[in-house]
Amino acid sequence: MGESSYYRRAGERHVDGTLLFKKPEDDEAERTVARLVEQRRGCEVRAFGALCAIDWYVMRAERLVGLLELKHRSHSSDRYPTVFLNVRKWLALLLASQGLGVPGVFIVKFTDGVRWINVADVDARHHRIGGCKRRVKSVSDVEPVIEIPVSEMHRFAEG
Repeated sequence: MGESSYYRRAGERHVDGTLLFKKPEDDEAERTVARLVEQRRGCEVRAFGALCAIDWYVMRAERLVGLLELKHRSHSSDRYPTVFLNVRKWLALLLASQGLGVPGVFIVKFTDGVRWINVADVDARHHRIGGCKRRVKSVSDVEPVIEIPVSEMHRFAEG
């Protein structure tokens, strides 16, 4: 999905009246990454509800084994030196992983492979204000983000 189509998004209302801007193609892109995790790790990746700070949790043998933030990018892993993780997502994953005793993991699928990093290993000192050039969804379109060097992310094991 190109930048111009992102800026043309129209929101839909959640049952509580909150504007939602996530589209079916966004859900499918993330679900594609979730299925990959399920296949390669022998687990079940389930979505939290709409508007949750943490998007996904991982179950194996009916036990919680992880929390995930999944992203799908339409470029190769070497196109940019860093990927962004919203500070609010990082904080939610870090706190929940500590409280629940399971890892919080940030996973990004690029066109040339999948990379991941445990949020406990993210150096949050590399932050800045990032986001859209103009407001699309809400004031959270521009928010603090952590720049994670792609080189510090692990390659997701094949097979």
